[in-house]
Amino acid sequence: MMRRSSTLPMEQSLPAGLRDPVRHLRDSAVESGIRSLLLWPDRACAKNPGTSFGTLWEEVRSCHSSDPLEESTLRFAEGLCAYRAGLSGDARDAFEKALDVVAHVKAEDARWALASSAHWSLALALRRTGDLDEAVQRARQGAREARERGAVWLEGAARLALGRVLRYAPGERERARANFDEAHRLLSAAHPADPLGVAYVRAHQARLALDAGNASLALSLLRDARAGFGHCRHQRALAHSQIDQGWAHIQLRTISVARHNGEEALERLRAMGDERGVLRAWQLLGQAALEEGRIEDAIELLKQTARGASAIRDGTMHAEAVVSLAWAHFAEGNARAVSRAIRQAEALLQTVPPWIATVQWQAVDLAHRVRQHQFTEVPRRLRKLRAMLQQRNMPRVTAECMALCGFELARQGRLRDAAPALKEAFTAGSQLDAIAWTERFLSTVSAVDVRQWIASLVTEMHEHAHLAEEYEALRVCAVAGLHDVKNLATSVYTELEMYALEQEEEVAQPILAARDTAFRAGRLAAEVETQIIAGKTQVIVECKPVDLAAFFSAQQAIIERSALLRHCTVEIEEGLPPVRADERYLTRVFGNLRSNAEKYAPGSDIVLSARVHSVGRKREVIVGFADNGQGIDPEDAEILFNAFKNPEDYRQPQANRGTGFGLHYCKLVIEAHGGRIWVDPRPGMGAAFYFSLPPAE
Repeated sequence: MMRRSSTLPMEQSLPAGLRDPVRHLRDSAVESGIRSLLLWPDRACAKNPGTSFGTLWEEVRSCHSSDPLEESTLRFAEGLCAYRAGLSGDARDAFEKALDVVAHVKAEDARWALASSAHWSLALALRRTGDLDEAVQRARQGAREARERGAVWLEGAARLALGRVLRYAPGERERARANFDEAHRLLSAAHPADPLGVAYVRAHQARLALDAGNASLALSLLRDARAGFGHCRHQRALAHSQIDQGWAHIQLRTISVARHNGEEALERLRAMGDERGVLRAWQLLGQAALEEGRIEDAIELLKQTARGASAIRDGTMHAEAVVSLAWAHFAEGNARAVSRAIRQAEALLQTVPPWIATVQWQAVDLAHRVRQHQFTEVPRRLRKLRAMLQQRNMPRVTAECMALCGFELARQGRLRDAAPALKEAFTAGSQLDAIAWTERFLSTVSAVDVRQWIASLVTEMHEHAHLAEEYEALRVCAVAGLHDVKNLATSVYTELEMYALEQEEEVAQPILAARDTAFRAGRLAAEVETQIIAGKTQVIVECKPVDLAAFFSAQQAIIERSALLRHCTVEIEEGLPPVRADERYLTRVFGNLRSNAEKYAPGSDIVLSARVHSVGRKREVIVGFADNGQGIDPEDAEILFNAFKNPEDYRQPQANRGTGFGLHYCKLVIEAHGGRIWVDPRPGMGAAFYFSLPPAE
């Protein structure tokens, strides 16, 4: 039952700043009402210097109304204040109460607008309290209700909340990014536009970039966000974005700038009474101190963070602070304090959603066990740590965790276990990180063999990094070229298709053949482009039974249409079984062999053949493609299937020798089918290419 204030008339129980949102909601100006409601806690604290979100929460939760719209607005405002104060459990309870009460609101527009907003606000509170699945469902429900009503701004706000929740779900970073992008589009398209909402989107996109270790992108996004916050005069958001800038500078190893950002943000947030913001600033300053080697300062700052998080019952921040404290004690060399922090963090992590702190705890626990010479479980724990890091796909965290474990394994002489861990760390991290971590390690190790081993490993990784850069440059060029080829082939196909459709009489066969060839070329370019973008450098085939008689018939028609070749004969052994092959790739193999014959044996006749070959119990189908041209020098046959050959490598000179990559590609495809390919050079009689395929039986 809803309670009425015993000392004030009902209309005075509503804080003055909440009257405008209620009025807007009553008048069906629901988006204006929700916008005003969301900003109310910040405006109330700014209007009364020294008032904290916690104090405001205490005041609002004592207010009640018998009017459902006012009561649901009060409970929503209570949740907002609790959330900003870091009281996540209280925020969750308040938003749930708001949803209970809002069902009794008679004004339909106000009812659904408050319900939609309460759903995605509850999602943010649930994320902090550990119920990620429920949080995702609530945020999606809020977005769905807004979309059904055509409320662009409200859907954008819900999408932003959904992205924030998904950012914490393992393996959901792409979905988080997609929701941030959609939120940006919706909030930009809202009437009136919402520069503050757009700035918040940019800030959370920056945090996503930081998760991926892309500090430069994060700083660029934060510049946009801070411009928006400054335009809207939102001082609290400016201070929090300054903390995010500090974390970006930590990644860039500009630690003094990070420390300056943290100190300025701390001063501002203290003045605003933002308890949780103060804790975030302490976290940043603690990490900066740790990076600068000021271990005692780092420990004190992280202890303050842990105590503050415990006081406001923020389990996630409390766990993060204690895990960071374990890392600081590990750097200090205080084994007893490390053990104590690890045990405390383990208990805290049971009550919060799995996030970075969970992985960092695994890493410091493993490194601590190695330092205590507890090597029995090292291989299993390393596998578990790798699995967790792969699931989250956060390069920066991978680099930090594997470096911590790898360097400690090296310190203890476990070089075989240390090598792969450090290679992973150097590959995932930046070169600046690798240099800083290596210098720090070498300053604490005197064993000459270990120092030399680390130095050689770092040199090897630098060489690998250079090769990786060259590979990436080639990959970009390949994708760009394939993209252009795909577009050109598609244009040719479209023009020829339109021409064929416009003709009243039967279209000439060569035009139809050119159209079909353009279509296949465009599809091939698109498939290879997709494969390269996905990083799949091997040929991946999807084999099905293929009837070679039907396949040869189609190839025969293509060959006989060629202006450079003459007749094509098909020779198939009676009772030949189907083969297991990917017909798309098989077509490309024949296309390369046909092109080869057109280039080096123009005017030839072609013979396609297929027969069964048995060796013991093994059966295979031998497929042949032979011409009656001049053949190949036997010594040239030895290098025929090599990639990127130099024309000078051939004994038999020809003006139109190319790189020969087409035949190398044939080799890759046939080997992907489990077969082999070879050539019978037959000098003076014509070249005969053969390859084996498995029967479909």
